[in-house]
Amino acid sequence: MASEKQTTSKRKVAFTWAVALFAMVNVALYSYMTGQGNKFGKRELTLEALRATNYEKRTEGPWVWWVTKTFLAQPRTPDVVLLGSSQMGSAIFSAEAEHRGAIVDTTDDRQVTRLAAELARAGTGKPEVFNFSMGGAMVSDHYLMANTLFKGEHKPKVAIIGVNPRDFIDNNLPSASATDTFHFLSGYADLEKLAPVSFDDSFGYLDYLINRHLPLKKANLLVYGDLPPSLGTKPSFTNPEGKGAVKSTEKKPVTTQVLRAISGSAGDVKKGEWVLPAFPPYLYMDNSKEYIKRYKNEHPRCAEGQRRYFEELLSFLADQDIKVIVVGMPSQACNRQLLSQGFWTEFRGFLARTTQNHGGTYVDLFDDKRFLAGKDYLDTVHLNRWGGGKLVKAIAEATASRADIVASLKNKQGTAIGGKPGAERKWQ
Repeated sequence: MASEKQTTSKRKVAFTWAVALFAMVNVALYSYMTGQGNKFGKRELTLEALRATNYEKRTEGPWVWWVTKTFLAQPRTPDVVLLGSSQMGSAIFSAEAEHRGAIVDTTDDRQVTRLAAELARAGTGKPEVFNFSMGGAMVSDHYLMANTLFKGEHKPKVAIIGVNPRDFIDNNLPSASATDTFHFLSGYADLEKLAPVSFDDSFGYLDYLINRHLPLKKANLLVYGDLPPSLGTKPSFTNPEGKGAVKSTEKKPVTTQVLRAISGSAGDVKKGEWVLPAFPPYLYMDNSKEYIKRYKNEHPRCAEGQRRYFEELLSFLADQDIKVIVVGMPSQACNRQLLSQGFWTEFRGFLARTTQNHGGTYVDLFDDKRFLAGKDYLDTVHLNRWGGGKLVKAIAEATASRADIVASLKNKQGTAIGGKPGAERKWQ
């Protein structure tokens, strides 16, 4: 009996000393870090770090790795950047492939020469345009991209942000923290205001705080400095191919090829697997069932967080003196009608008011009559090359209408690169 008490006592003493030692190490590390001018306080995403990963060795990685690496590898900072989900991607990539008359590899071919040409014709000089759009991207992902990358010598002059309801209220997404982009970039972005609304449970938030603020964890990240792995290991492609797929000279039906290229995946991808042909024929796939699931609840748990991210995104861009145009992306009536009229009134008001409050321009194309249901759409919400061409012109017109943006784009100087979820809430 006595020996059992002694053993228990020794374990308590050992545990106490372990806790004390852990605390002392963290205090010592904290003192050292702050004594170094807090140089350990922030991590910076660099091209060297992106190229020093296993992704580079395998030439395979998550979309966010491809996009960030491609951006940082540009010989000069693009004047204009496009942010959006596959809705922006389908339109821009399709129009770009047609404009070039050549296939576009959506992994790392991110130059948008068609929009650049339209902007030049509109009198904005000859801007360089970069496409950040990724399949499944949420507003939170746009913030993470911007807050991590758009600083110093990598700061664009104009950000064009394509949005639709899914970017805020996707019922398939539990929280902002559920995306590859969050997993990949959250260690680099400023999330002090946003972390409490980024997780769907308290344990996820606690884990974030430990990794972000505990000195021992921070030191480990800084010493080893590797980027996190993606959430997935294999690309997921679940969109339907549709019946009667049109054959091409490619190995896969054109329908499959187009859908893969615009939709992206949740895992690691390789070059050459996600290419968009130059002139695909008219194709149409009914994806209404997919959006019935996505929109089954107009106020899902993730909505409050995405609203906050949108506000902070526009605030950050304004602080960086990056001009902003927010585009409400066109979609077909059958897609819009999945959401109530009350939702649309509040949602549109929120977008317009928030954009204007931060000095941006809001362009509402949700039900714009220029986009024809029987011609311009790949499905109920994604534009094809014809609709993409119309979107490019609409964006160019909105950009050219702002004298301050035109003046900024004409000035080429200084652009070279030297190397907790809350309760349901209405839009307000």
